[in-house]
Parts: sequence; C-alpha cells; structure tokens
Amino acid sequence: MIQLLQNNNIIKMHKIKFTPTTFFRIIVDKIQSGTKLFVLMIFLGFISISHVQSQNIQQNGGVNENVQSAMSIKLPDSKLYRKEQERIYRLIEGQAHHLRGLLYPWKNDPSMLLITKSGSGEHHIRPNTTFAADLAFLYRFGDFDAKVVGTSRELLLSKELIPLLRYLMRTHRTGDLKTDDGKSWGDAWQSAHWAATLGNAAWWSWSGLPVDIKKGVCRVVAHEADRIEKTVPPHQIKLDSKSEENAWNSQVLSAAILLMPDDPRQLQWESAVKKWSLSSYLRQSDAASANLVDNIPISKQFTGANIYNDFSLENHDIVHPDYMGAWIMNAGNDLDFLLTGRKTYEAFLYNLNHVYDMQKRFLLPDGGYCYPNGQDWALFRNADWITCHATAVARFNDPEALYHLHDGIATAEKMQARNLDGAIYAPGENFFPSSQPHLGYWLTQAWLVLHFAKKELVETTPVAGINYLQDGKIILHRDSKSIQTVSWGEMIMIQMMPMAKDHVISPDQRNGIGRVVVKNSKDKDSTLAVTLKQIEVKPNKNGFSVKMVLRHGDLIQSDISCETNANGSLTIKEVLTAVKPCNTSAIETLSFGILNNPNWVYETGKRNLRIGDKSFVAKAASGLEYSLSAKAASIDNMLFELDRPSVISYKIAKLVDRSRFTDMLVLNSIDKAHEWKNGELISDRQLTIAVQAK
Repeated sequence: MIQLLQNNNIIKMHKIKFTPTTFFRIIVDKIQSGTKLFVLMIFLGFISISHVQSQNIQQNGGVNENVQSAMSIKLPDSKLYRKEQERIYRLIEGQAHHLRGLLYPWKNDPSMLLITKSGSGEHHIRPNTTFAADLAFLYRFGDFDAKVVGTSRELLLSKELIPLLRYLMRTHRTGDLKTDDGKSWGDAWQSAHWAATLGNAAWWSWSGLPVDIKKGVCRVVAHEADRIEKTVPPHQIKLDSKSEENAWNSQVLSAAILLMPDDPRQLQWESAVKKWSLSSYLRQSDAASANLVDNIPISKQFTGANIYNDFSLENHDIVHPDYMGAWIMNAGNDLDFLLTGRKTYEAFLYNLNHVYDMQKRFLLPDGGYCYPNGQDWALFRNADWITCHATAVARFNDPEALYHLHDGIATAEKMQARNLDGAIYAPGENFFPSSQPHLGYWLTQAWLVLHFAKKELVETTPVAGINYLQDGKIILHRDSKSIQTVSWGEMIMIQMMPMAKDHVISPDQRNGIGRVVVKNSKDKDSTLAVTLKQIEVKPNKNGFSVKMVLRHGDLIQSDISCETNANGSLTIKEVLTAVKPCNTSAIETLSFGILNNPNWVYETGKRNLRIGDKSFVAKAASGLEYSLSAKAASIDNMLFELDRPSVISYKIAKLVDRSRFTDMLVLNSIDKAHEWKNGELISDRQLTIAVQAK
C-alpha cells in the first residue's frame, strides 16, 4: 500500500508521515486536483489498515495503546506583537496564581486535586478542565515567572496539574470513579466542551504526563468525540442560536485528532470537525450560495442557519453581543491546525470576520459592549473579548481589532491590579462559576494566535456611522461623543451612552420605555408587559428616526418617536394614553438604568446628580432616593432635558444585580395611584439626551 503511494510520488510530495489521516487527506487533495489514482486499490488497502487498528482499539477500551504519538507543536518565533503577547502572558500568570489558591485535595482520594466542589455538572467540571488548560499552557509555553505564578514549572506539573488531570479523567464515565454527587461526568449537553479543554491541557503538557493520564484523557476525548461525530449539528436562529453549542462540540473532534493522530477514526473526526465548525455560523442566505468553501459550494454543505443574514444572532432570547464572540471556539480549531503545521480548513473561519465586524459596532472604548437588548450575564466581561481581537489581528488583518485589543488588555490590567492574588475579576464581579478559569483559557488562545500574525498593522479607531440590523431589529448610530441604539425585537429599548470608558448607562431592559404598574387579581403590584404594535425605522444623515406604537398590557398606549440630531443628541417624544378605563399604582417612563459601582475600574463609587437646581452626591449602594419636579437632570456629564416640568426621581441601588449596581433615573414619574378614563391623555413629554464636554 505504502509502496503504491511512493511509486506515485505522493508521500514524497507531501513530506509527511504516512498515517490513515494523512492518507485520507492526500487522496482527497489528489482527487480534487484531478490526479488519476487507483482509487479502489487504495480504498481497499485503507480498509485493511483501519480494520487492524480498529481491532486493537476495541481490545484496549476504545483507545489505541500507542498513546505516545500526539501531534507535535510547531509555534513560530514571530517578532510581531511581542509587547501584546507579554502583557497577555502576565495576565495569565496572575490569573493562575489566584486559581492555584483554590486547589484542595479530594476527600475520596487526597492525591487528586480540584478547585470546586466535587460533582458531575457544568459548574463542577468546566472550571477544573479550563484551569487544567491554564496550568498546562504555563508549563509548556512562554517566559515563565515562578515568582508571579507562585511555584516552579516542575512543581506546577507534578504537584498540581497531574493530580487535577487524574481527578478529571478518572471521574469521567470512561473512568473508574464517581464524583461526590454519586455520578460520573460525561455525555451531557456541554461535556464535549469540557473534554476539549481537558484534551488541550493534556496536549500542551504531553511530554511531562505519565502514561495512565495520557491513556485516560484519550479515552475521555475519544468517547465524547465519537458521540458528537455520530450526531447531526442542530440549527436555530430565533431566540437560541445553536452557534455556540456547535462550535464547542466541534472542538472535541479537533482535540481527538491532536491526541490520537494515528487512530483509524481520524477520517470520521476530521470530516465531522469541518461539518460542525461550518454549521456554527451559517446564514440562511448560504443555502443558495455558490461560494466555495474548501472547494465545495457552500450550498452543498448547508445544514441550517444559526445566525441572521445581517450577521447578528440571538441567544438567551435576545440579540447578544457576548454570544457573537463565541466564534473564537471555531477559531480554536483553526489554531490547532496552525500549531501542528497542517493546512487549515476554510470551514473553520467561514463568516467569522463578518460576525466580528458586527461585534465591533457594539464595542466601547474600555473594551466592553453596549447592549441594545440588555445583558443577562455579568457586564464587565471586557477581558473575555481579548481573544476575539487578537484573532482578528492575526487571522483577519483587521487594524481596528488592534485598537480594541489594546483597549481590552489595558482594562484587564486595571482589573487585575485591584486584586493582590492576581485575579482579574474582583469578588462578585462575575457570577458565572467558570468565569475566572475560563478567562485564563481564552487568554491562552489570544497569546498563541498572535504568533501566527503575518502583518504588522497600524491600529485605526472605530468607524462612525449607522448600522441597521433588519433581522436583529436594532438600529445603532455611533459618533465621536456617543452611541445611540433602538431595538424593537424581543426587547424594546432606547438608550444613549457616552463614547467613553465609563458607560454611565446600565443596559436595563426597560431603558427609554419604563414601566406601568397596576394591581393584579391578588391586589399586588404587577408591571404590565410591553408589546410592539407598529414600527417605522428610517436611517438618515444624522443617524436615524424611529416611530413606535407600544402597549403596556392592554390598558395604556405609548406613542414614541426618537431621532438622533446633528449635534449628537438624541430626542425622545412620548405620549401616554389610556385605551381602557384603568387604575395604575405607578407610572415610571422615560427611565434609564445608571451604573454606580463601588469597585469598577472606570467608575468612582458615586455619581454627581443634579435635578433642577439641586445637586446631590449619589453614593453607590446607599439605597437613597431623590425626587423633585424639574425640567432637567444630569448624571456626571450626561444631560437629560425635558420640554416641560415633570417629577424626576433617582433611586440608588442597594443590592447588586447580575454582578452590577444599577440606579434608576425616571424622567416621567407618577408615583401615586390614579384612575384613568378611556382615551384620557396621561402625559406628553419630550426628552433630549446629550453628552456634555467634561
């Protein structure tokens, strides 16, 4: 068989080791290029090779006993972006120092370690697998500083990483132990993701691992990869895109290839990693596209759409910038191929540059996002997006991405400087259990991918202008002073925030709209749901104008028009009318959430509040309330001006919610119970919002 290929000069041309995987890729390349091969003979020969190897695998618990042949890593010694790499590496070291302090011996076997409670679910396994990858990265790569990390590389491997890996591989369902909840982990909706990070941890530290861990991790990864390979990638656009899930499932297939390059299942894994990656960010328009991806029309590979045609996507029932950034998992597969010197597949990066272009429209100067549909996760995830920017620099040659990369790194350094133990997130700043270790893992990808940058870019500042997302139902206008957004999909919101590192405006999901409160059937206050009845959206030279007709329940109609102005301000006109006889307990419209956090790096723990001619210092988390009749209010350098006097209230948050403190500014407040007649005008207000020079 090998002789046949040598006679056809195939192996010599490719200069690579002959394995079933390389064999398959050579055949595909030659068939696509038109080379005449004895395809039947080759196919039969390959089957015989696979049959022998399959028998060996079946006899050894699903993993080839030859576990010494993981792919070698070929990291180029690039001179580009060295300073950025150094700064990212220090962030990873500090983060690892913090997480090392969480390690403790497992009560069932003190020779094994973990950083969470022992259990089989996501919040017990994912933090541990990602932290294992953080440690493995530091063991294998970079200019390691034992003083920063708090231990030597040798002890990090022997005393921490190996005991952690052993716990994870033995408590998987392919292992011999169960976690403290009486279950082993695996075969779960997200367990392929955890197995992929575990696989990367083993791959990066392969030379230092004992044989039992190599075999154990290979069993875990192969088990999860086989499960995904046999499954059809799902697709969904509305409310809950499957883009992130498909991307994380693709990664375990790549991990299997890295760890077991001589396994006969390579053919299936490699085919599947292309399929799952490509499926993650397909648009409906791709169904009819003649564009070639890996020499095949995309329409022939279409399995269903997961993002809108305008490159936005919905997750958690909203258009969600955070989940737009999940494409870095697809880019992780691209990085795996780069790190091993293999030619990458176009499927890995398909549509990702366009998704990133859409992401950038939501970014602010601190590296965080404006959220036109609100944010149900923690707000200050700025450091999490560093990997997106680094990948866009290295793989898309995007000069604007370099600007955002620098912003993100600078903010992450400020975040880390607050915490003596090296943690980037402050206590309580991100309630997601995997936030700290997974941040470290994303940063490792940022550091690695920058080594593959080909061009030294000159950073450019973000482009001003309008973005009209007709599928995502958002219009957005950026200029040098502010960003203004209107959304009318699952969440109806109007907001304007300064183009500054201090966002001032919190992404409250009632921004600009407010609430109407009535007594329900149990005589308790209940906020009426808001529904959209009519909408007219018109982009214009100054940004946009939008007219909406809303209903608060079936009782009160809100006619709203808003328009961006030539001077950079935003005007909102609201008319409230009762459409049925009703009684309200309170009406609070033209309202906006105001960020007021004690410990965020770009806030001061207070807001300078002015209502009419009265000034106040709104101390964060104090729970105080202010209410006055006036025509204007200001919060630091943001001015809110009404066309007529109104009761303006400001309520300072007392408790943290979704890892942030959000005060409430209400420009049209009717806080007493009131009876309204059918057709009665409740209020008519015009509000202009502007960012003032500091």
